[in-house]
Amino acid sequence: MRSLFKFLFRVVIALCLVLGVMLWFVMENAPLVENSGPPTPQDVKDARQFVRDLRSAINTDLSEQASFTTKEAELNSFMKLGARFIPGFRGSLSVIGDELHGAASVPVPKTSKWINIRAAAPEFEGGLSPSEVEVGPFSIPPSLALSLARFGGNAAIGNGFGDTVVDAVQAMRIDGDQVAFDLTMSEVGTNGIMRGVFGSLRGSEMPDASNIDRYYLLIREAMERGDLPTEGSYLPYITFTLEAARKGSATEGPANAYTSAIMALTLVCGAKDFTLVVGGMVGDEFAQEGNWTKSCGDLTLNDRIDSRRHFTTAAALQAASNRGFAVSVGEFKELYDTVKAGGFDFTDLAANNSGIRMSNTFMAAPAEDWPDLQSRIRSENDVIVRYDGIPQIMSGEDFEQQYGDVESAAYKDMLGFIENRISTLTLHQ
Repeated sequence: MRSLFKFLFRVVIALCLVLGVMLWFVMENAPLVENSGPPTPQDVKDARQFVRDLRSAINTDLSEQASFTTKEAELNSFMKLGARFIPGFRGSLSVIGDELHGAASVPVPKTSKWINIRAAAPEFEGGLSPSEVEVGPFSIPPSLALSLARFGGNAAIGNGFGDTVVDAVQAMRIDGDQVAFDLTMSEVGTNGIMRGVFGSLRGSEMPDASNIDRYYLLIREAMERGDLPTEGSYLPYITFTLEAARKGSATEGPANAYTSAIMALTLVCGAKDFTLVVGGMVGDEFAQEGNWTKSCGDLTLNDRIDSRRHFTTAAALQAASNRGFAVSVGEFKELYDTVKAGGFDFTDLAANNSGIRMSNTFMAAPAEDWPDLQSRIRSENDVIVRYDGIPQIMSGEDFEQQYGDVESAAYKDMLGFIENRISTLTLHQ
């Protein structure tokens, strides 16, 4: 047995050395892709349209193949926003004739080196077939590159993610700057791919969707009985959901109980676009098809309906993933609003970050500490910051003049101010 252990240990060391040597040879001194800067409101608008169109294609009948058309600008905007989740990542896509060309540059941690990847795919029918793939200075056989993509996706996300994504695109057609895809990806939610993506971000398995349904029904039934109000303060919904999660934690575990409960609450009272972000991962249809007569549409936090939605949705995204994802989604929402709603609002970010911090606090605490945490919540402003001194809605021009962009020192200073204020809330002291 000891000999077998030594042999396996040596094999692992040898593989690590081989991978290290390979990595050293593909690293380059400079990135292939130029830094495109932080995302703009237009980037967010284009990326939002990309996601909406893709979700519409994914949600088609299981037996059907869906057609999905996008533009070069939307593809690049989506990559630009995605880069916010991977520090230092740079990517670009371009249509050249009848080929789609892509490039990516990834910084190697603790070095000044980069890994650069280039790929090109011509129009195709019957399955993805790149014409060329390069990693650093080396050309990689396209078939090997696809195999590595499958393996990497399967290993990193699970649930056959790599296989499903590679196999999903059955055809690609190019017309000017428009790229049309034929997809067979309708099972993206039901087969657990979205659960795998969020589980990877979260660092652990996501709770089962049936648990989310159970909390959804608990909240809905309490509303129908009149145990929860339909106007005024939203605080009773928060305390009700936390107590339900505390009871469920005995069998589900604190993290899963909290995640299931807060996601259910978000389906009832959060942002309408919540399901756009999480896909088919949450809730079965039976839970949402009840003949419900009560609504939480008029409930407020800090006397604002939108603050209720921001707080709850950000808390759910935090529970389902990690802080960087939840923060970025809220940030993108505000950038989008500078185009669609006419302004950027730091108070929305304050509501987002207050919800995120609540999730952090409860998910980091053992179940036996929850009663103490719950006892600290006596008013709304024990969980969400007051807005005095925090800039409210401002035009895109005013935001750019005062704060520049979402990577400027002034912008980060304001976020720091908000975070410091959240730290003074009774829940977090």
